[in-house]
Amino acid sequence: MQSKHWLWVLGVVLVITLGATLGTLRTKHQSSITLRVAGWGDVEEAKIQQASVDAFQKLHPEVQVEFVRIPYNDYITKILTQFSSNMAPDVMAINAEQLPAFSHQDIFLDLNPLVAADLSINLKDFYPEALDRYTVDGKLLGIPRDIAPICVIYYNMNAFVEAGLKPPPANWTTKEFLAYAQALVKKDAAGKVTRWGFVDDWPIWEAWVYNHGGKIVDDVKHPTKCLLDSPEAVAGIQFRADLMHKYHVMMTPASMTAMGSMGTSDMFINGTSAMFYSGIWKTPAFRHITDFDWDVAPFPRGPQGKAGYSISAAGYGIVKESKYPQLDYELVRFLAGEMGQRSMARTGLTQPAMRTVADSKDFLDDQKPLSKRFLLDAVKDGTYRAFDLHAEEWMNSLLGPHLDRVWNGTETAAQALPGAAREVNDKFYSKK
Repeated sequence: MQSKHWLWVLGVVLVITLGATLGTLRTKHQSSITLRVAGWGDVEEAKIQQASVDAFQKLHPEVQVEFVRIPYNDYITKILTQFSSNMAPDVMAINAEQLPAFSHQDIFLDLNPLVAADLSINLKDFYPEALDRYTVDGKLLGIPRDIAPICVIYYNMNAFVEAGLKPPPANWTTKEFLAYAQALVKKDAAGKVTRWGFVDDWPIWEAWVYNHGGKIVDDVKHPTKCLLDSPEAVAGIQFRADLMHKYHVMMTPASMTAMGSMGTSDMFINGTSAMFYSGIWKTPAFRHITDFDWDVAPFPRGPQGKAGYSISAAGYGIVKESKYPQLDYELVRFLAGEMGQRSMARTGLTQPAMRTVADSKDFLDDQKPLSKRFLLDAVKDGTYRAFDLHAEEWMNSLLGPHLDRVWNGTETAAQALPGAAREVNDKFYSKK
């Protein structure tokens, strides 16, 4: 009881201190303080983020918070341009893939001292995998808001019943997954496919490499070599290609192009694909589905029973140049702390980065999808993208043409990947 009393006293001191800080800021700045927070996201996600910012502003009427939404694909370029034009935001959303580009510029404040003085946040409550990504050279560059193992297979329960299938087992393998996908394909009298067995949100090939026992680089934190020419990586890539060209359970790129503007998530929503692969962030959009029931299952394990897939995370960092670091921290703590994580979890958009919040009714909320508890332990089997300033470049621009030939069926993985790996290593890792 005595220790709890001291925690209470310290908490009161913290509140008084913060109140004094804000009071000083109000005295020095009779006009309203404006903080700019940058982020990305589709329309649904932007609304959720704006609501969080609005909630913070209600608690701090002396502050004007401007949420600046930047398209994800342009985020790094536009943010760095703002820095060069002296228009940098005060607080930035950053995800696991963007962090190397920003950390290389040394633009973030080390949050360790602020967190150490804050009794409301205990870093032990967070997934260590989330904190590890945001800790660079001992500096905590951001507080993770969420963790995102990309291992969610959304499935149409009505289509499963129609095909005589039970829900996927928790430890299903690629062999079982393929059997399900084949059973779910539906054709009309002329032999035209009216329902595909499987689609992914974008060409998510990394997971097939990982669950087949392969790696993309030798060391995620300090990569020195691309390993996509290994037998395991080749087998994983070929399996995804075979889903299209050998087993015909998945649309080819040419077929997708012929469909015009329809995306693969639209195919799941309108029932023309029975399974859809992505992250948990598709939940808010899919909760609008009324034509069929749906749920989720984990990404299948590989031929040897190995679980593996990519993982991401999102968090908030404070820009060193900001004039109000303590107030910025209050905003970051609101958005990425327990209150912010609970609020975001209730929307269905994110899996909280705090394990204690993830394992609560805020995330496990008895709404669709009902079977997402597996995500709590899925974090341990995820692999981040290489912490490399150039990883985004070679993963997309350089590897893209090689992999496109595999997806189009003009080359096998065994033909394409040795050259792809060699090109990456020659251009980016030969001097390491």
